[in-house]
Amino acid sequence: MALNLDPAHGTVPKRRLFGVLALIILFSEIATFEVLMVYPALPSMAREFETVHIAWVASILTLAGATVMPLVGKAADKWGKKRIIVLLGLVFIVGSVVCALATSLPMMLLGRALQGCLVGVVTMSYSLVRDIMPRDFVPIALGMVVTGVGMSGIAGPFLAGWLLDDFGVDGIFWFLALYVTVLLPVFGMLVPESPVRATQPIDFLGTALLGPGIGILLLGVTQGTDWGWTAGSTLFLVFLGSGMLIGFVYWQRVCRNPLIDLDVLMGRRFGPTILAVSCVAYVMNAHAFIAPTMLMTWPEIPGISYGAGLSALEYALWTCPMGIAGMFVGPLGGYLSKRIGARQVLLAAGVLFILAMYLGTQLFTVYWQVAVLSFTVGCAVGCLHSSNANLVQDALPDSQSGVGNSIGGMAALLTAGVSTAITGAIVSNDVVPAEPGSDTMVYTDNALVNGYTYAAAVGVVGVVVALVMRHGREPARGGLAEPDVPSVEDEPRLSPAESAS
Repeated sequence: MALNLDPAHGTVPKRRLFGVLALIILFSEIATFEVLMVYPALPSMAREFETVHIAWVASILTLAGATVMPLVGKAADKWGKKRIIVLLGLVFIVGSVVCALATSLPMMLLGRALQGCLVGVVTMSYSLVRDIMPRDFVPIALGMVVTGVGMSGIAGPFLAGWLLDDFGVDGIFWFLALYVTVLLPVFGMLVPESPVRATQPIDFLGTALLGPGIGILLLGVTQGTDWGWTAGSTLFLVFLGSGMLIGFVYWQRVCRNPLIDLDVLMGRRFGPTILAVSCVAYVMNAHAFIAPTMLMTWPEIPGISYGAGLSALEYALWTCPMGIAGMFVGPLGGYLSKRIGARQVLLAAGVLFILAMYLGTQLFTVYWQVAVLSFTVGCAVGCLHSSNANLVQDALPDSQSGVGNSIGGMAALLTAGVSTAITGAIVSNDVVPAEPGSDTMVYTDNALVNGYTYAAAVGVVGVVVALVMRHGREPARGGLAEPDVPSVEDEPRLSPAESAS
């Protein structure tokens, strides 16, 4: 039987709140595990499947997740967020088993596409926390969900190394399948269902325009570096994806039951929040792209001064302060959002990221210097995720929290793709041969410095947007309840007995 968190029945024991929150955090870790644990296995998969297109094992996860997110978010608003998360967990298990048994690249890609359904589980968790937790506890709880991202960010690379060494590539996917198989029944039994329901029918045309439109645009952006930015295939995908998104906006204006209210999507709360967060998140993804190159490149290559020659496991050890900092700063960011406002926490994230970009331009290769840089990035990540979660919740009416959070998650995926593509294009403009006469190329010092500098400039834009936006100046409230926006009272709520079932 699901635990009762309704404060209307009396004070909810803290141990019950933290118990449910722990289950949500453990489940949200899947979003990080399915990315970080698979990256180290890509070279082994490339050899096993005898392909040079192994990057699709990573790309298809994001593309599949972005495509289904709007439908998942709207379904969660209509039928219950916990139910949808449990259903997606079952699909994830099937996908993990398919990956573990894969004997070919197409079979592996099918499994990864099925796994992609849980890419947005963190944003879904934000929405569920907002609905089931006492409202005054929500800002802190949202910050604590970030702890899961930090924990999995630390544990993922080490788990992957152990599983790869002892059990091979299959061991990673069997672990993922077992993890969710064990956790899912407990999650289903103890976590309460959201009492919020949207009664409007699902806008299937809007869903078909938004999800695939983002997916197609993301495919064009992420593959532009390999295909060429002026190649016909790249331009076709970029224009097609952009056209579908323009069509989505038009359809939402004329549709009787739109996927999301454009007054919310483009309003003074949600719109500026997504823009500011996306600019700051750009910096985070740029660092994630540059840092491994800076530290894993062999240091004795002529023409460069950086490089520490780290292995994947050594890289995890050197940069683990980032995960540790994010794990502790996430809850702190939630607390500060409740005390002083989430916008201020987002500003702190932006300033810390800009500082980290300056430190990055120094091309550190000494352990303690890298640890300082990683710690700074970790603090920024914790502030970013906790402030983002609270800003988004306070920008959305209850009836659209699921789809709104999904759109926020899609913006994060698109930001990651754009940041990686643009940063890759910037650094690839300045390369030197690794050895005289060799076809292998490495980035020059100036290339990495430019990558960090341009990322800092985007971060400055995010800070400026956060400075001028009005939303988030007041202490976080755990959800929007304004007289000019439909609130939870306008939607049917289930009884406690129905919610528990």
